[in-house]
Amino acid sequence: MKVHFLGTGAGNFRGSRRQPCSAFVEGLLLDCGAGATGRLHDLGRFGDVDAVLITHLHSDHVAGIFDFLLHTLITGRKRPLVLVSPPGLRSVLQAMLDVKGTVVDPAQLYDFRILEGDRIDTQVGAWQVRSVALDHSVPNLGYLLRSDGVSLFYTGDTREPCAAREVRADYLIHEATYADRFAARATEYGHSTASQAAETAIAMHARRLLLNHVGDMPDADVEIAREAKARFPESELVEDRAAVEL
Repeated sequence: MKVHFLGTGAGNFRGSRRQPCSAFVEGLLLDCGAGATGRLHDLGRFGDVDAVLITHLHSDHVAGIFDFLLHTLITGRKRPLVLVSPPGLRSVLQAMLDVKGTVVDPAQLYDFRILEGDRIDTQVGAWQVRSVALDHSVPNLGYLLRSDGVSLFYTGDTREPCAAREVRADYLIHEATYADRFAARATEYGHSTASQAAETAIAMHARRLLLNHVGDMPDADVEIAREAKARFPESELVEDRAAVEL
């Protein structure tokens, strides 16, 4: 089982090295930042998405959903699709439909469902998906994913310490927008530092920590990787287009 990281940048990242956040793992698209659709096509996995799990409605995590839905129409999708999100996504998509931004309502062409709420527990293919409300500047859902004896937790954006530390999972994909020297800024904007992500991995009893949502601060990559590993050696700062075996 592999996690394909389509984008690993934070909303403040400038340049083409890191695109906005999104990852794909065995039928699940975790967030849908701009550019995610093209990278799924590059992988040959666009048609394999059974569900899109949106953590929150900041543009760097959801802006790509419009292209994604348009391409389901272009490619003649017939298999079911479910979107999972905190409250608010339905109205955003309806606004796009009202101006014909996706040309046709996907629900007219295939089984298309939206699950919104603060607490979501659902089955998608082989995955049991459970949401956990985390502490960000807007409502943000982390997702606990379980399948065939493997468990993975994906945070989206969160201020630490948060409810993720009460979860138990084998693998943790955690945002690391800032190096430790920007801890005050991380708290102010509802984000985490590398060391805070590492402490969450320890509390979670995770086997491995994958760090994403990297900000565009000077020397961020070097500092974040070093600081996370100092507390939790099984840490890895992932790059765009990385494929990580679980």
